[in-house]
Amino acid sequence: MNRARFSLLAAALLTSACGDGGSTFGGAEPVSDSFGIDSSNGVAAARQSYEAVLASGGIAEIGGPAGLASASPDGSAIARQASAPEDLVLDVVSLIPFGPDVQPCLGGTGTVTLSGDVAVPGTLTPGDAFRIEYDLCDEGQGEVIDGLIELTVRDFSGDFILGTYLLSMNADIDTLRVVTATDAVTVDGDATITLDTVDTPFIRTGVSGEQITQSSNAGTETMTGYSSSQTLDGNQNPAEYTMDASGNVDSTRLPGAVAYSTETTFRGYVPAYPREGSLVVLGDNSSARLVVLDDSNVRIEIDSNGDGTADAVIDMTWEEFLNSGP
Repeated sequence: MNRARFSLLAAALLTSACGDGGSTFGGAEPVSDSFGIDSSNGVAAARQSYEAVLASGGIAEIGGPAGLASASPDGSAIARQASAPEDLVLDVVSLIPFGPDVQPCLGGTGTVTLSGDVAVPGTLTPGDAFRIEYDLCDEGQGEVIDGLIELTVRDFSGDFILGTYLLSMNADIDTLRVVTATDAVTVDGDATITLDTVDTPFIRTGVSGEQITQSSNAGTETMTGYSSSQTLDGNQNPAEYTMDASGNVDSTRLPGAVAYSTETTFRGYVPAYPREGSLVVLGDNSSARLVVLDDSNVRIEIDSNGDGTADAVIDMTWEEFLNSGP
């Protein structure tokens, strides 16, 4: 079993989408009421919502086979490891049933306990389950991982050997915690993950869930009723990615909760920021709209009274937008 691979999955799940590479999620109980969006908080509301788009899509990484992640604000990590989608799944289906198998974390301290059961050797069927439990796992790379991930197969078709398949899994994340020298990030929640590599190198993923909460030293974000879909077209050079998402985000970095949805699909070329797309963020009788001007610049349109007309228009570079708050 590839222990290092599991560690990468946990780290990827907890990796934020903010511009400086730190966590977008962060300690106190989140507030629950919506609020009026205006020029004082509209950029922050748009930024937190865009980061929720990336973070929800990044949960696909925990499914393992397609290796999708949200480690970069430009969307380029959507299929960072999609060139070898079968690695993790081939590991687990060769050990049927397996565990509990307690293994030391490579090159460090702590353990990873792996267990599961696959009904048919060499493939996956609905109900197959995997349990990955970290116990203070430190592989000497500056982070300690602790907590539990449980995966249950919903559906599978295709061929692992060829790397062309459709896989749907439920993920339950129970107090998965990553501690570094400067922060401690904790994740709890649920997700349904779909990985479609049938037309590889064109890759599709989908993520949805009722609730997932991520906390760090800076605060807490909870996404509810969230969904995300992403594609990567590896037939092109450079590869083109797309992102669509919707949901609600309740953040201690905002006065309350907002609803967000992509108005037009985000599109970009790896490794650049999106070159087109828009995101609508709804508050209390008010809204903010993130409009992509190109892969260097964005515009925030703020409608503070809900009359459908922008009261303020703010142009920023992508870097300024993603680094404009705490």
